[in-house]
Amino acid sequence: MDTVKLVKDAGRILNINTITTLNSLNYKIAIETKTGDGEIINGFIPAALYIGRLSSRKGFNGVTKEEQASVYQWLEYCLLHANQQDIRQVLKELDFSLKDKVYFVGNQLTVADLFFYLTLHETYSKLSFQDKELYFNLSRWFRQVQNEACAHELYPKISFAKTRMYH
Repeated sequence: MDTVKLVKDAGRILNINTITTLNSLNYKIAIETKTGDGEIINGFIPAALYIGRLSSRKGFNGVTKEEQASVYQWLEYCLLHANQQDIRQVLKELDFSLKDKVYFVGNQLTVADLFFYLTLHETYSKLSFQDKELYFNLSRWFRQVQNEACAHELYPKISFAKTRMYH
């Protein structure tokens, strides 16, 4: 996972132009972000939260302290697990997490949803319709975020089967 690309793309999608530089350190494991006023922010999660703060979307980093902690936790999960060899296990875990939720944190799109969408886009674009049906909740979430995030210029829209398939 190229964290520098993810942060840059998230900034572009959200029309945030105050990030002046974004550098990769340590083989893209850590990143350094320089803000418009010269402040240095180190790390993927602080950069993602910074973008969330600058977003015009209300509560994009979570509204309550619990939601903010959950956003942080999901960003950490994204950083640590979304690049695993066994991506199918990660997809199963994410699918299960979304079984009774619209988004990863409650009922509104957060910065965690945006970064998961950007991270999983390539994987999801390679899944067959049948594979997407295996992750029913995650596919529902993916379609929702895809339509709400308006990232189509950078990330082509992924198609899903119109009707549920059975084996």
